[in-house]
Amino acid sequence: MRLTLYQYEISPYADKVRRILKLKSLTYDVIEIPITKPGKFKAISPTGKFPVLVDEGSGASAKTTIDSTDILRYLDLAYPAVRVAPDDPRDAGLATILEDWADESLYFYDLTMRAWSQNRAWFLRDLLNQEPRSIGRTLLERLIPGALLKVTRAQGLGRKPQATVMSDLAGLYDALEAMLAGCDWLAGPRLSTADVSVRVMVNVLDRTVEGAALLAARPRLTAWAARVDAAAPPEGISITQQP
Repeated sequence: MRLTLYQYEISPYADKVRRILKLKSLTYDVIEIPITKPGKFKAISPTGKFPVLVDEGSGASAKTTIDSTDILRYLDLAYPAVRVAPDDPRDAGLATILEDWADESLYFYDLTMRAWSQNRAWFLRDLLNQEPRSIGRTLLERLIPGALLKVTRAQGLGRKPQATVMSDLAGLYDALEAMLAGCDWLAGPRLSTADVSVRVMVNVLDRTVEGAALLAARPRLTAWAARVDAAAPPEGISITQQP
């Protein structure tokens, strides 16, 4: 067996996959996709989406899976000793909905807030961490915040005032806090795809000034985040640089 994860390290979707690989005690190689040269990997991901997991297995041909949700499903099928999909059908349905909500809705709070002036520095530093200092990098630092704003305005969230965005996100965090009353996990009696999918988005939001304050004010959500991190930690990856 040989697993290779093609990723943008900063991506919460890549973080989701790495956490599950660790939870399942699977070893894997990492190939970082250069922000400025994703087209070099079109053979791996014709859609241009990452992360991508390639499992060479023991057969003649490798299995390539694109998109974090599909990767998690594949890993449960191929390596079922530790499952992350809930066993109960109702819990499984809730986990599916929460994963989709985290991926497709909560994610846009991250995009919107990281483009705010007070949160740009860390984002640009991490996003361009693999890029050498150059005129091209300086240009990207100027262009990326505007590109993010364009995306979030098209989606809708980016057209709201910052205070309204924060009020909306506070309501969502309150909902998560309420869901965790008397429960350790979001969807069933053990950690699942719901927990990891929501946690990776809370994790990136926690790197904004406003998101960190929201989490700190909610003790159940804070304790849950610590449980997820203990079971499926985010640290400890090694990146193979591409030329």
